[in-house]
Amino acid sequence: MCGIALSVGREADPSVFRRTLAVLAPRGEVTETRQEQGLLAGTRRLRIVDRNRAVQPWVSDDERWVLCYNGEVFNHHELRRELEQLGHRFRSESDTEVVLAAFLRWGEDAVSRLRGEWAFAIAERATGRVYLARDPLGVKPLYWARVPGCLHVASEVKALVVHGAPISEVPPGHHGWAEPNGQVRLRPHLDLLTLGDGLPVVDDPDEAALLVRVACGTASGCGWTPT
Repeated sequence: MCGIALSVGREADPSVFRRTLAVLAPRGEVTETRQEQGLLAGTRRLRIVDRNRAVQPWVSDDERWVLCYNGEVFNHHELRRELEQLGHRFRSESDTEVVLAAFLRWGEDAVSRLRGEWAFAIAERATGRVYLARDPLGVKPLYWARVPGCLHVASEVKALVVHGAPISEVPPGHHGWAEPNGQVRLRPHLDLLTLGDGLPVVDDPDEAALLVRVACGTASGCGWTPT
């Protein structure tokens, strides 16, 4: 379940942001926020992995980046071990921390390593840039809206209605940057519609379902089971 919200820019309004988070209240048991001039970030989440230390929004050790994350990365233990071998020191057992650590190590290529269902926003505090990403099948929702002087991101459309601006969806399998100058550039990190280009047609539904799961990384990595 869980839900995230983010407002970045000079016009970020704490009172309006509280209304945004209130809409997300049914998505989790606790509300966690970080509020500073020009950056309001919050989550409404279920405390599942590392209940006491996986506090969000998660901030990088150098305090440059702030992560709002919704989802589950099924291979976070494997990624943690790889990152530890590369020298990263972890503060928690959460997949939340692994997501940001992966981004800091591999940049935009990190999403290709995440197996699961997820949507997240990573804000650079100094510049106001925001990196948006959503899992290949779009299991976890992510929307954005922009008004003069501010970018708003949330897990639900109705949470963004209060801003009175057009609302756009981050498409499944897309990622990219929302820049302070107003441009939002998103592109596919995995396009399921093109995975079979040039390959023989698969007529068996069970085989097709297996190929989709394998394309996402593992047999259960998409968080999706065919019916």
